[in-house]
Amino acid sequence: MKEPLVSLVKMLLNKNSIKINTEELDFQLRSHPTYPSLHSVTGVLDHFSVKNYALEVPKNKETLQLLPNHFLALIKDDKHNGFVLASKIAQSIHLSYNDNKKKIVTENEFIDFWSGIIVIIESDIKEIGPPTKKHRFTNRNTLITTLALISIYFIYQNTTFSIIHFLLSLTGLAVCILILYHDLGIKSKALDKFCTEGNKKINCNDVLSSKGANLFGYLKLSNAGIIYFVFQIVSSVILKNSSNSYSPLIIISLLAIPFTFFSVYYQFKIVKKLCPLCLTVVSILWLQAIAIFFSNYNELSLSVNAILTTFFCFIFSFALWQFISPLFKKEQELKALRIKHFKFKRSFNIFQALLNSNNRKDTQTRIPNEIIFRNTKEKAILEIIVITNPLCGFCKEAHLLVEKIIPLNDKSINTIIRFNVNDDPNSLDSKISLRLLEIYNLDGDEACLAAMHDIYSNTTPNKWLVKWGEPSKPEYKTTLTQEKEWCKQQSINFTPEILVNGRSFPKEYDKVDLLGFVDEMIEEETETANTRTHELDLVSQNN
Repeated sequence: MKEPLVSLVKMLLNKNSIKINTEELDFQLRSHPTYPSLHSVTGVLDHFSVKNYALEVPKNKETLQLLPNHFLALIKDDKHNGFVLASKIAQSIHLSYNDNKKKIVTENEFIDFWSGIIVIIESDIKEIGPPTKKHRFTNRNTLITTLALISIYFIYQNTTFSIIHFLLSLTGLAVCILILYHDLGIKSKALDKFCTEGNKKINCNDVLSSKGANLFGYLKLSNAGIIYFVFQIVSSVILKNSSNSYSPLIIISLLAIPFTFFSVYYQFKIVKKLCPLCLTVVSILWLQAIAIFFSNYNELSLSVNAILTTFFCFIFSFALWQFISPLFKKEQELKALRIKHFKFKRSFNIFQALLNSNNRKDTQTRIPNEIIFRNTKEKAILEIIVITNPLCGFCKEAHLLVEKIIPLNDKSINTIIRFNVNDDPNSLDSKISLRLLEIYNLDGDEACLAAMHDIYSNTTPNKWLVKWGEPSKPEYKTTLTQEKEWCKQQSINFTPEILVNGRSFPKEYDKVDLLGFVDEMIEEETETANTRTHELDLVSQNN
């Protein structure tokens, strides 16, 4: 079932007409180190470049009227302590707790249990995240088409019993797949509608996680159900085409009835909770048994051929699911492992420890005419130095980082580009670096970024020089020489190298991972600077 906070963020984006790749949103949010906190919400919105504001505002009607029509609000009442999506409609507030649970309250009622904390967004973009690929013929569509054709075949070619029995088997298979989704934690709107919250008697999780949900102690209800209904479907098709009697299926349908009594008794008397999915399966088994009355059951005949055919259909169905089931489980385990991996990787404390384990290099020296993408003339809180080479294939990732950091327009960040190139001024990397220095100093930041983008994309060095021209200003050779000398002094022999406030960016991370730590690093550096200032003030007062 979908995580409530994921649903709320998605609904907030949808209300603001922003399309989102749901799978990517789910992954980014759940893998955030502080999930499900307020910081995880704002961090993920920042990741998708959605302008957002987390605020604590006064709790009154005047403030409420100034807020957007849709926002996330932190509330606390007798039944809920967490975020909800609040939508202002007329003089009331419509609250969404998740995809299914909703409530309408008056403005005064909302103010009573509202904490004053909100998250609002600006809808200046229409689509975020990687687009969901749409294929004309997906596996799901192929399966649906195949089953529809088989259904049509039975409708036109078979008896009333075989039609009803077959269609009920298809329905049973679909319900058991939903039970499997529940067991594996796969999100599904259909599953959410079955297993809804709000009714104390209904709890799919309590029933499906109990001992009674395992057939013979080891076979889960979802697996047993899928095997059973696949067996019924396969047997129906094979028996039809081999001109055998349906008698084995009739007998098996009757033998399944005792299990339904146990299931109902177990839910009502043992667990004392009801599972709508399980009860739906029970209903289907009963309907299949009732369908026998539409057959010529007075003439049941069990031929050896029919028995063997049915037996091999069961063996095939069992073996097929035993092969497929571990693949489903492995896929879900990999997804869970990926979330844990990224949650660990995105932990700021771990990143900071790795960063601080590297020795600080001398970055105080300024080289005349070097490339600096800055948002303020003051000293930046966060200084990122990218040491690169225009002919370095591995430097493309570092340049991608530069292209993503600069649009942040954060006055706390300066990004410096330094070249570590061949000593020969006539080499291609030296020529391109010199020309980039010229473009930066003569034409500005945007032209330089465009030229850098070209050289770090798929163009060849010679084509780049044809497009952007050969270097013609000898004064920038001094800049290039000083940058090369600085690299030697700091023992920087390879590119790319990224220095964050003088420390080498940890090699355990991808270059673009730095984006996820920018805000926390600025906050950390600001707190450190304020602490030092306070200590100096105390020393001055004591003197």
